Amino acid sequence: MVVAEEDFRHWLSTVAPNIGLTTLSKAAGYSRMLIRQQLSEDRVQEATVIKICRALDLDPLEQLRSFPSHHSLEPSRPDSREIGAFIRWEYLFRACAISDLDGEDPTESSLGPHFGPETIRQWVTDIDPDHGLRKHLQAYGPISSPGLSKNLNGPLRYDLAVLAVQYAALPPVSALVGSRLLTPTEAGWETDERVRWLQGLPAAERLQLLEVRTHAAITREQLASRRPAPQQPFS
Repeated sequence: MVVAEEDFRHWLSTVAPNIGLTTLSKAAGYSRMLIRQQLSEDRVQEATVIKICRALDLDPLEQLRSFPSHHSLEPSRPDSREIGAFIRWEYLFRACAISDLDGEDPTESSLGPHFGPETIRQWVTDIDPDHGLRKHLQAYGPISSPGLSKNLNGPLRYDLAVLAVQYAALPPVSALVGSRLLTPTEAGWETDERVRWLQGLPAAERLQLLEVRTHAAITREQLASRRPAPQQPFS
């Protein structure tokens, strides 16, 4: 899913008729040469459109949907399977403790930022319906196992995110969130989406979720501690 050169130029003439490409690329914090390269290849990336939209103070999703190739990208609340990945385990632990011990409801701010080092890896794990998603991404990306592992450190390559949401039957716009091209709010999430999801979990499910996420964090720390320290160059 990319934007054709003709469609992109027509769109630019509509939303920024008196702004040159050089000025626009600077405002968007994007390389002019990169945009020209995408135009020459007739493959303008979604990230380019989104950066320009933000520079022009336009709704990026609304503008993306104006392109024939992106009509299906409707604003949508997330699938319940994907929300938990956007709460880091530390904040999840704290929210559960405060709720169970003090009876206080969590707030969106108390759940921390939506994205962290493990968000995308957790997202792919959580939305996987049959434990086959990673192999699917490797086969149809196509991408090697080490390459996919590197991508899961985030942000996920957009074409891989599209494959993931199709495999898991998520709203198409979730691919833009998984690849960090759109914020959850820009994609159509409610401002208290994570709070609603967490409060809707039965106590047993909440504790089980916390156990799984905490165990994963412990495993990551154990693996990190076993890695050899980088060798120091001889002086």
